[in-house]
Amino acid sequence: MSGAQPDVLAFYQAREFRPAWAGDGKMIADIRTALGKAYEHGLRNEDYALPRVAPGTDAARYEIAVTAAVLRYSRDVRTGRFRPSDIYGDASLPIPAFNAAAELNRAVANGSVGNYLADVSPRHPEYDRLATALARYRAIAEEGGWPMVPGTTEIRLDRNDERLEALIERLTFEDPILDAKPKPARNDVRDAVKRFQARNGLVDDGRAGPETIGVLNVSAPVRVEQIAANMERWRWLPAQFESRYVMVNVPDQSVQYVSDGKVALKSKVIVGRKTSATPIIRTEIKTVVVNPPWNIPGDIAARDLLPRLKRNANYLATRNMVVTDGPPNDPTGRTIKWRNIKPEEFPYAIQQRPGPTTALGAVMLDSPNDFDVYLHDTPNKKLYDANTREISNGCVRVQEIFPLASLALTGDAEDGMGMINEARKTRQTQRIPLDKPVPVYFLYWTASADADGNVDFRPDRYGRDATLIAALAKGSAVPTRRLLDTDPGEELNPIGEMPEPPDAELEDLAP
Repeated sequence: MSGAQPDVLAFYQAREFRPAWAGDGKMIADIRTALGKAYEHGLRNEDYALPRVAPGTDAARYEIAVTAAVLRYSRDVRTGRFRPSDIYGDASLPIPAFNAAAELNRAVANGSVGNYLADVSPRHPEYDRLATALARYRAIAEEGGWPMVPGTTEIRLDRNDERLEALIERLTFEDPILDAKPKPARNDVRDAVKRFQARNGLVDDGRAGPETIGVLNVSAPVRVEQIAANMERWRWLPAQFESRYVMVNVPDQSVQYVSDGKVALKSKVIVGRKTSATPIIRTEIKTVVVNPPWNIPGDIAARDLLPRLKRNANYLATRNMVVTDGPPNDPTGRTIKWRNIKPEEFPYAIQQRPGPTTALGAVMLDSPNDFDVYLHDTPNKKLYDANTREISNGCVRVQEIFPLASLALTGDAEDGMGMINEARKTRQTQRIPLDKPVPVYFLYWTASADADGNVDFRPDRYGRDATLIAALAKGSAVPTRRLLDTDPGEELNPIGEMPEPPDAELEDLAP
């Protein structure tokens, strides 16, 4: 068996190279049935096709081909058709533990290969609900999909708009409540619009305006692909989450703290803008940092601070910043000849000291990782009022950072506040280590389904769905570049320059 895949070889080594499928027509039939339903997981049936038995077929070659197909299917359904880094340049998740050869050998010994293949998918209820949704949306797509809602201007709900019937018909495809009303009243339609908006991350004002119409007109086949992409991302995760963990859903702009399978806290967050996307990673919160300073990345200092310093040598002093490696007895760099410094040769390290206007706010949850992304506070609370909050540079700013920090420290949203508040009063940077690290997952869910079959969709903020959908359709992938071209902690400004005071806030450039 030279040249055989490692798990194929391991499978037969465990069997002392005895064949597994010879003369067992039922197991082969069960295998063909299971592999012929790969599409139910958003995978391609042709990737797992078994050879047909023909007169003179090489029995050993056929045996190995069956085993290779079954093992490939098992791996792909349990742990993913691709690895995260195959698809995204800014993804780093541990490979889920799964010994496909050992599990298949156990199933063969028990005569339960059919059951094994039926149950090999991830053991997360969220995955099963998406599989159910995939079948439902695929059936809608195969029957021609839902109708398009014409126009782009707001649809009036007072029955004076000729597009109202098209709106109602479209909504009924995903709204059983409205579908059960043969003659819905105006309030029924408005409530259905609100439900649709809530399921799609829109402002749920009940008005069928241009943005809502645009989302209504996303086709059923596109939704099928989107659901399949999210199922693949679920396969990248461990078979079981830890007893407590933090999960950021970037497309939903939210974070949850989960303990013993129950959500103890959910909060709005601010996520990375498209040019500095929040990555897909697992890391661990190890320390709560109170009154954190902000070490300003060199690229930001060169691009955004240097022009101001050339105009005003006192600029750092007005922003509570210091040059940590500057001239002795000149912490704010007043004596530095800024006009002579070239951006590409910026030589200094600049830090914003802790304080009420510091970019990281009052608290940061330190979770070391290769991408330098963290959960932290912000002094600019009004940013949470916006429906779209893609404005950071990779890090995640948390509206409910204080109860989240308390939960990380003590497992309770209030019990840790005493030590946090005491540390804040010192106005000095304080690091409070956790007794046990708390895992934190930065993930990307653009489709999710609840136990009642309702499916929520979120915008593909960074184009991750499109990349993964293309790979699933092709059966192969080319890794994308990392979404951050520069240092992972680099802070960018959407227009490339920091706004002028007095309305400027350095926090807008924060992680």
